[in-house]
Amino acid sequence: MTKKRFNMKKYIEPIIHILFWGIGYFLILNYTATIGDFRKESGPYWLAIGFGMFMNQIVFYVTAFFLVPKFLRLKKIKALIISLLGGFILINLIESSIDYGYLVNFFSSASESFVVYLIYNSVISFFILLVALSYALIKYWIQNEKLKRVLLEEKLSTEMAFLKSKINPHFLFNVLNSFYAKSLKHNVPELADEIAKLAELMRYMVYETNEDKVALEKEIHHLKNFIQVYQLRIAEEDDVFINFVVKGAVNAVKISPMLLIPFVENAIKHGIDPKTKSIINISIKVEQKKLYFEVTNTMHQRAYGLGDESSGFGLANLKKRLSILYPNTYTLETKEEKGYFISLLILQLDK
Repeated sequence: MTKKRFNMKKYIEPIIHILFWGIGYFLILNYTATIGDFRKESGPYWLAIGFGMFMNQIVFYVTAFFLVPKFLRLKKIKALIISLLGGFILINLIESSIDYGYLVNFFSSASESFVVYLIYNSVISFFILLVALSYALIKYWIQNEKLKRVLLEEKLSTEMAFLKSKINPHFLFNVLNSFYAKSLKHNVPELADEIAKLAELMRYMVYETNEDKVALEKEIHHLKNFIQVYQLRIAEEDDVFINFVVKGAVNAVKISPMLLIPFVENAIKHGIDPKTKSIINISIKVEQKKLYFEVTNTMHQRAYGLGDESSGFGLANLKKRLSILYPNTYTLETKEEKGYFISLLILQLDK
């Protein structure tokens, strides 16, 4: 049995936080005679300091670990500002109300007005808020830089593999253009149309995928070309149905290229059997800048679903790519139901 290596890196951040708050609490408790109206000799001073620090921790961690990461990922700056302002007001009203209504009876030598407590707590909370914002923005920037490096490495790896390819894509395009010209010359328009679709399919895969994001309608057009080229292999007598439905403003959003094709490849690979009735339903809907992409296919004999790595992509690789390109802004579900395999991807899209 192999022993797992102790990974110290993942414990560094929590240790720093514990030390920071612990040292801060110790210094305030031991080297500060008074804070506002609180007096050590008037009661359990440590409890008053602990309550104030607890409220400051709420401000810090909600801001740094929830609000800022969430709204920055979604690029909703206005919503972030409103949430920060609303949270700031709420937390200070709560803290000041407790200080004024309860803690003052035990820790204050003089009864001050509610406004005094509110101003005092607001000043400290504002400082903590600035620290939390700085912390969250620096952390967000570091994570983005790491993601960029990973994407760059993967892109370079893909480009290197492509350069090592024995067949030059320009050569293939020239051959397809020749076939296209010959089919028109010999008056075979259907064949010419099929060759044109194949050339368009290849051109998208070679050139459009160099972009970080492409228009969703281009990706949909690529999916339709892929399906039409595949249908050339299906005989007229085969009981195979492929339905494709598109709803919403697909021309108003962008998506990472070649992200949806694995679902369709998987459905075709595992959902079509010429000997039996085969159905593939593909649905794409855009609603409030969210993509709902569902692929349903009949299940036949062999292993089914994206979990099969032999399908050419696999669920693990797909999740890895999604986590890099759309961290925490996607939902991927797969299930088997009544003889069908269903894949559902929900994705937050950019304009």
